[in-house]
Amino acid sequence: MRARITPVVALVLLPFVVRAPLAAEETLLLLARHAEKEAETGNPDLSPRGLERAEALAGVAESWRARAVYATDFCRTAQTALPLARRLGVPIVVQRSGSPAAGLDGCSPPISAPVFFLDPVDRSAEGLLRWVLEQHAGQAVLIVGHSNTVPEMLSALGVGEFEIADDQYDRLFLVTYDSERGARVVERSYGERETPAAAAPTAVDRVEIVDRAIELHGGDLYRDSRTRLTISSRSGSFRLDVRRDGGLFEYLVEDVRDGQSRVTRVTNDDTEQRIGGALQVLDGDAIEGARSFAFARVYFPFLPFGLNDPGVFKIDQGLEEWDGRLLHRVRVTFAAGSSSSAADDYAYWFDPETARLEQYAYSFGTGTPTGGLRFRRLSNYRRVGGILFFDADNAGFDADGDYSVDLIDPAYVARHMEPVSEVKLSDIRVEPLTD
Repeated sequence: MRARITPVVALVLLPFVVRAPLAAEETLLLLARHAEKEAETGNPDLSPRGLERAEALAGVAESWRARAVYATDFCRTAQTALPLARRLGVPIVVQRSGSPAAGLDGCSPPISAPVFFLDPVDRSAEGLLRWVLEQHAGQAVLIVGHSNTVPEMLSALGVGEFEIADDQYDRLFLVTYDSERGARVVERSYGERETPAAAAPTAVDRVEIVDRAIELHGGDLYRDSRTRLTISSRSGSFRLDVRRDGGLFEYLVEDVRDGQSRVTRVTNDDTEQRIGGALQVLDGDAIEGARSFAFARVYFPFLPFGLNDPGVFKIDQGLEEWDGRLLHRVRVTFAAGSSSSAADDYAYWFDPETARLEQYAYSFGTGTPTGGLRFRRLSNYRRVGGILFFDADNAGFDADGDYSVDLIDPAYVARHMEPVSEVKLSDIRVEPLTD
């Protein structure tokens, strides 16, 4: 389907582009360079790798609630925009370039979504931006361009001068614009980068900031102590009794289920559960569920301990600015079979000078019908018995589909993370073990 929009009739035809206001007159522009293309011809299609990356871009743009899709009149840009347009059921609005090499009729795969050609008098980057900001105030909009046109748009928005190398097919710029504060930009990538096998993280990788953080927060006391505490949040209140003696552990988690006390006890080798004082008979699945329940309750209050355990994959992502402050970001995943959350991913941010853990985030429900993200800022630090404990403000969302912590940056948190609960620790006692 091909149609043409001119400035005179645009306000009539653009209702095809769904409006979904974000914040009052705050517009989010997702400016993406197209994905990988086939060998250069006049108008190349995306390569198989590029088609995969275009799907990844659709997921990222969808998570930002993009509701309109723009591209230039080349196969590679329209094919990059196509997955999002198909997911949303909206047309691709195409800006004509005036190039004799342009055109969408011969694309392979074909552009299987409605296409509306926008023919403004001004074909420049500034002209397209004026049009988009007028028509989509308060929306999120994906615009797919080229290694030259995306920097031109960023320059026109006044957010700085950027360069995109010929082999950089993953560039995505998130530009938040409003008429009072102007434009702010966050640069990121979309889709997976090809990483040599030798550079892939392994279960024995060590990251210096994590080593320092573990020592700061508790060090050897984590490994040789008994800690009792209560953790309370929206999901309930749990009394923990955590004993670690070198490589041996015993965790007791007590909560109330259906009006009765439930005590779950796990050790290196054993698992048992009592409800109302009665010992329960646990089969294989129930044993796995009880252990996962206990480990999940114990994991967060004792962070960053555990980040150097076997089966933990860490990637040092360097410094990232949050609220005018630099934090050191580390991405974490778990080896298959090492955790009930092995399909999910985590991110931790540390003070680069002191190594104190400042915040963390995690995905959940990956590969299931429902999932989401959580983001926790830490507060009320206090050292008890030599171990540094903290409370947390818990924000996030639940949604259909898979979400990754790679989405999380200050702009994403501000736009999408709603308060969920406060996580508080109380009645903390730490007893070092003695020989």
